[in-house]
Amino acid sequence: MNSDATPGMPTPSAPSTHGGQTMDQVWIRNLLDASDEAIYFKDLQSRFIRVSLGMANLHGLTQERMCGLTDFDLFAEAHAADALADEQEIIRTGVPILNKEECESFADRPTRWVATSKFPLRDLDGAIIGTFGVSHDITRRVLAEQEMVRLAEASALASAGLARVEAQLRSVLNGSADAIAQYAPDLRYRYINPAGERLRGMTLAELVGRTDREIGPDPEAAESWEAALRQVLATGQPREHEFSMIVPGGKEGWFHTTLSPETDLGGAVVGVLTSTRDVTVSKMAERALAHQAMHDPVTGLANRYLLMDRLGQALLRIERTPGRVVLIFVDLDHFKAVNDSYGHEVGDEVLVELARRLSAVGRREDTVARLGGDEFVVLCENVRTEGNVREIAGRIVRALAEPFNVGAGLQVRLSASVGVAVTGDPTARAPDLLRNADTAMYRVKQQGRNGFHIFDPAVDVATDDQLRLEADLQHALGRGELALVYQPLLSLADRRLLGFEALLRWQHPTRGTLLPGDFLPIAERMGLMGLIGAWVLDTACSRLATWSATRVPAADAEPLSMAVNVSGSQLRAVGFADQVRGALAAHGIAPSSLRLEISERDLIHGDPRVESALAELGELGVQLAVDDFGASVTSLARLPRVLVSVVKLGRFADLRQRDVVAAVIATAHGLGMSVVAGGIEDAEQLAEFSALACDDGQGFLLGRPLEESAVEHLLRGGRAFPGV
Repeated sequence: MNSDATPGMPTPSAPSTHGGQTMDQVWIRNLLDASDEAIYFKDLQSRFIRVSLGMANLHGLTQERMCGLTDFDLFAEAHAADALADEQEIIRTGVPILNKEECESFADRPTRWVATSKFPLRDLDGAIIGTFGVSHDITRRVLAEQEMVRLAEASALASAGLARVEAQLRSVLNGSADAIAQYAPDLRYRYINPAGERLRGMTLAELVGRTDREIGPDPEAAESWEAALRQVLATGQPREHEFSMIVPGGKEGWFHTTLSPETDLGGAVVGVLTSTRDVTVSKMAERALAHQAMHDPVTGLANRYLLMDRLGQALLRIERTPGRVVLIFVDLDHFKAVNDSYGHEVGDEVLVELARRLSAVGRREDTVARLGGDEFVVLCENVRTEGNVREIAGRIVRALAEPFNVGAGLQVRLSASVGVAVTGDPTARAPDLLRNADTAMYRVKQQGRNGFHIFDPAVDVATDDQLRLEADLQHALGRGELALVYQPLLSLADRRLLGFEALLRWQHPTRGTLLPGDFLPIAERMGLMGLIGAWVLDTACSRLATWSATRVPAADAEPLSMAVNVSGSQLRAVGFADQVRGALAAHGIAPSSLRLEISERDLIHGDPRVESALAELGELGVQLAVDDFGASVTSLARLPRVLVSVVKLGRFADLRQRDVVAAVIATAHGLGMSVVAGGIEDAEQLAEFSALACDDGQGFLLGRPLEESAVEHLLRGGRAFPGV
């Protein structure tokens, strides 16, 4: 029997993958799909979003049918209300509820007793997005304890029934799956039931008269166990105890024990009764979920939350023992081209291999983390000299410059921009150190990539363009520096003007006009996408309402449409569908006239928040489009799973992908989707897309982005858009 603390075990390496999934995901899926335990996940409204097979079987439903239900659909109202109150308190405070014993009542069947632990469910950034819990049935144990009490009372009232009571008690004890034992005041065994014999690998005859210290191989664990027994003997109050031990067969098991005082007729404590249940399955689930909450699902590396925690601890350590903390920020150069050319599955393979190389280059005590996308960080402690810092950074640059062998015989060559921040100041702030490393990385980007730079506060703070750009962006919206231009969308069949796509520009006071790629990644990191996205949506809807009212339409003209790009962070934000609904209502826009364009990557990752937002937007009636859709076999294979009505093809460097493009268009049409060709820049491309029966098109050949005044002049003319 081990102690309450988790016994020392070898730390697992980064989990391998199987079928595109990390082993953590495989373990969790197997745990949920094969376990008899009641394990469940809920969203912020306490609706089930995923449950174990055991949970579904308990209610006579499938796992899929359980999703979307609440406790009010399954239990009596009073019990459901109590559960809802508990979960909302966890969401509010972040404090879990552990091993709460409660009686579950149903409208159509007998009640049962369970021990429930509930925890906050967090996303990769640590934000609470719901709750999850593990419940196990303790009805047999409770009933057994109640039966023991009842039988004891009956024995006092009628000694003649003692034999019958003993037989009934023996039947309960022998049939119990829980290990039930009886201890004398000197902590020696008086009795143990068959389940306890199996747990300890010894018979009743071998155990009676001996203590756990005498039979256990771990004195520390025995001391903790005996302390729990002594507390019950001394106070006469029951208590609970959780521990691990090596069970027969050599594996580690986790157990939860209820210790109750045994009293004589006068109420004196004459021993302790223990009831022990195997909770290994739920403990494994807790461990797996805790690991998932602090690790990147693609690479298995530490995520931002865990990195910042370890960085904070490292800074505390140099306060006690002077030393250096080194933070190395790694960003792959041109990684987007890998996803665009070969698909996101290949991109994920590159990220997994990159994670493996960073872990191999670093020391065993270093922390390697993935912040998101192609951004990684290595945290090093006890680096003695600047030469050592340069050596580590150089090894990383060289390791990532080696070709990546991924896919079916595919070789990808990449490089990395590496920024390094070093401090020996224990008062340094973890976010500042991460920002300094990020700043140093951007300096490498500015100097041509494929190298490293060590942050120098005397130079980089004073001159770094990135920091100034961040500061300017914070005020750009308030100063009226953001603007929209509008690129026409035409029918390829007859060159009719169908509508416009709103494209964001930043009219920077000193840098001139900046395109979205120059500043939106910064806005994402700074948490400004919500404000900027809301402004773009409202402005685009306002312009569409005005132009629709003033347009001189042709006899067969359709209502104008407006396309607006939407980021993944906007879709994941609470209330985004309400924001869209409000913009449409404020400007009197028909939902079918608004098209929201979402990147392929944001659509394929299966984020339940994104899927929920898409469902709400679909019910609202707006058009949903996948933007910059790749012309690859991988993209084609997942097209039927993309929850949109419009496919917007990305710009292609040449037309050698014609067969794949043709297949994408044909598949989209077969699924009832329309197809837009983006980036048409020459007559050959226009002819090809027209020949492939592509519905609509955009590009410099058909019309460059227009200022508001140019759009208004075009619409007042009442003529068809100049075509090719």
